[in-house]
Amino acid sequence: MDERRRGMAAIFTVLFLMSLSLHIQFPIFTPYAVALGATSFFVSIMMSVSSFANLCGNLIAGPLIDAFGKKRFIVIPLFLSGFLMMGHGIATNPDWLLILRLFNGLVLAFMTPACFALLSGYAKNSHQQGKNMAFNGLLITIAHILSPVIGGYLVEMVDFKGAYFIIGGSILLTGVIALLYVKEFDPIIVHKKDQAYSSGLKLDRQLLMIYFVGFALMYAQGTLGYELPFLIVEEGLSTSEAGKLFSYMGVGTLVVVCMTWINRISALIRTMFGMIVLASCFYQMVVPFVPLTLSQLLFIVGIGLGILFPAITTLITEKIDKSKHGTAFGILSAVFSLGIIASSLTAGAIRELFSPYFIAFIVMAMAITFIGWQQFSCNQKTVLQNR
Repeated sequence: MDERRRGMAAIFTVLFLMSLSLHIQFPIFTPYAVALGATSFFVSIMMSVSSFANLCGNLIAGPLIDAFGKKRFIVIPLFLSGFLMMGHGIATNPDWLLILRLFNGLVLAFMTPACFALLSGYAKNSHQQGKNMAFNGLLITIAHILSPVIGGYLVEMVDFKGAYFIIGGSILLTGVIALLYVKEFDPIIVHKKDQAYSSGLKLDRQLLMIYFVGFALMYAQGTLGYELPFLIVEEGLSTSEAGKLFSYMGVGTLVVVCMTWINRISALIRTMFGMIVLASCFYQMVVPFVPLTLSQLLFIVGIGLGILFPAITTLITEKIDKSKHGTAFGILSAVFSLGIIASSLTAGAIRELFSPYFIAFIVMAMAITFIGWQQFSCNQKTVLQNR
């Protein structure tokens, strides 16, 4: 049991340090790319290419993780990503940045589903699963709060290139920790002789609903991730001020994940409520209906994200057998990447014509409608069966 606890502590540490290192670049990448000569549309292409590589890698990674284990798909991508991040520091033009982001997105595609699948293996039941995902959400949220502020001040101290060398070094250190301390505990899966076993993952309507919600969530977050840095550039804000803006979302998320009692509420109800909160925020960005400052609005967005992320991962683990968690989280990560791709390209193409926030609101509204209709259909079937 002690070894299992040490393994859990190690994977939580890796997830925290990796999230901290990667999110440090959130407020600095767009200004850095613009300084190297990238246009707003080329920045959207760079973000989309990285996410597209991530998507392709996620689809490949899932079955490989289930077949060959998880630790190797955590350690190797960490070392590769560390060197690629350092490469950002010596880039001399936007084309080099594009290539580096392409390869970095590809290697990290294997790490995320492997981490979630490994973490799910430590849980013996859905309650423990919810606790693990909630604690992971807490750590990631703390990283999201600290990282933009650190990134903003880091640039002011060592400039963009120095910041990327520090980010790369931090990821390499995380890789060493993963190599030495992460332990893999494969869940024992018992299949009865008379029970048909399928090696595939069945994408029924409920699972498709979860993935569509994941797409909508990342479309909204991707729109924010693209638009906020440009607002910062256009308003002439410093990188430290930009970091503080991103941190408001993290604080909102932290408020939610600290409410441990919220995990007792149905994951489906939490998903529905979180989507409504986010959709309202994006509508507020297009047509202000409540007197809120940008920092207050971002705080509420963080609350919505804090509700949604643990709810979606819990829905996945409730729906899918443990032997297929690698594949399930691989598909979920691919759907997340698809949301980022679609939002970045759309925002880059239309931002001169009308607000990308409006498209994000439409996507969120469609997801809410999809969840509501799916739940209504299930309830109707239940009523008919009981008659």
